[in-house]
Amino acid sequence: MATLVQTLPAAFLLSAAYASASAQVPPSCRLDDEGGKAAASTIRLAMKAYAAIGKPLPFDDVVSNPKAAPPGSDALALYVVADASASSTGKDGCIFRKPALVKGEELDVASVRGGCVAAAGRMEIRCSSEAVQMFGQQGGRPGRTNPALLYVLAHELGHILQRRPGEYAGRVEPIDLKQAQQAKLAVLRDSCDPGLLKAEEDADRLAVQVLVKLLPDSPYREPVFSARGSVLWGADQLNLAANNWRKTSLEREFISQPKPHRSFVPIEFPTPAPAVQSNAKRFVCDVLTKKTGVVYYPGRATTHPALELRMQRVAEALRPLAASLPKADTQLEYKSVAVLQEQLSDVFTFMYQENGRYLEAVQSAICTKINSDRPTEGCTGN
Repeated sequence: MATLVQTLPAAFLLSAAYASASAQVPPSCRLDDEGGKAAASTIRLAMKAYAAIGKPLPFDDVVSNPKAAPPGSDALALYVVADASASSTGKDGCIFRKPALVKGEELDVASVRGGCVAAAGRMEIRCSSEAVQMFGQQGGRPGRTNPALLYVLAHELGHILQRRPGEYAGRVEPIDLKQAQQAKLAVLRDSCDPGLLKAEEDADRLAVQVLVKLLPDSPYREPVFSARGSVLWGADQLNLAANNWRKTSLEREFISQPKPHRSFVPIEFPTPAPAVQSNAKRFVCDVLTKKTGVVYYPGRATTHPALELRMQRVAEALRPLAASLPKADTQLEYKSVAVLQEQLSDVFTFMYQENGRYLEAVQSAICTKINSDRPTEGCTGN
C-alpha cells in the first residue's frame, strides 16, 4: 500500500505487520460470532448475485469464524475480528481491558485495517467487527439487511474473484510542501498513473452489479417506501455508512485524514468547466509554489477510488434502475413519507453523481497541467 509522500511510511509498516499476522488464524477470543453470522449471510446473497451476472465465485460456501484450521478450497473462510489497541491485548492476543481501543494508539496486529480485507493467495476475508456493525446497521434498526454491508463484502468478493488481495477503504494522501518542487511534481505525476486503480475499480464495478441485482427485491426491499424509493434509499444508506466509517476509522487506525484541499470541494452542481480549470490550477500552484504546511490530496489513482467517485458510480447505476420501478402509490401506509423520501433521495443521488463527476474532472485537469511542459505557468510569482 503506497502513500504519496514517504517511501516506507508508518501506515505501510503497520500493513506489513498485519499481512504477516493475517496468515494465522485470529485468536478465538477475538472473534465476533454475531458479526460473523451477519457478514456470512450477506456473502451468501452476494454469491448468488455473482452467479446470476455470469461471474461465479471459486467457492461453494462460506464458513464464519472457523475456530480450527481454515476450510478446504471449496469454502471461503470469513473472520470478523474485534479490534483492539496494542496496549489492550496480552501475549495470547486476547483483550484484557476495556475499552479495547485507546485514543492515540495504533491497533495491534490481529486487528483488521481498512474495514474488510481479502487475503492474498487464500479463500479468506477478514472484517473489523466495528466495520460490520457500522455497515450492517440500517437507520438504527439492528437486524435489518443493509445495502452498505452488501457493497463492502461484494467488493472484497471481487478481489477473491481476481485472486488478489485488497481492502475496501481508501484514504486522502498528504503532500509535504517543504519538499523540493521537483519532488512534489514527481508525487503528483505518479498519482496520475492510470493503471494503479484498475483492480480496485474492477472490484467496485462488480460490487455495483451485485447491488443492481439484489436491491429491488427482498431482503433489501424497504416496504415503507415505494419500489423506486427503496432502491434510492439503498444508495443513501451506503453513503451514510461509508461517511461514518471514514470519520471514525481515521483515529481508530492511527491515521490522520484532515479535509482535502479546498479545490476538491465543489460549490455548485454541475460545476462549469472554467471553475474546474481554475480550481485545478489553484491546487497545482499551491502544491508546487508553497513551501510550508501539508496539503491533503484525494489522488486520482493512488490505491483506492475516493468515496465520492464510488458514490458516483453507485448513483449512476441505481438512478436508472430506480426510474424503471413504480413510484409511491395510494396503497402505501405511509404514502406522504414515501413520497418525501423518494424526492429527497433522488436529489441526493443526483448530488452523488455530480460530486463524483466534479472530482474526476478536477483530477483530470490537474493531471493535464502537471504533465505539461510548464506546470507552474500562471502561478503567482512564476
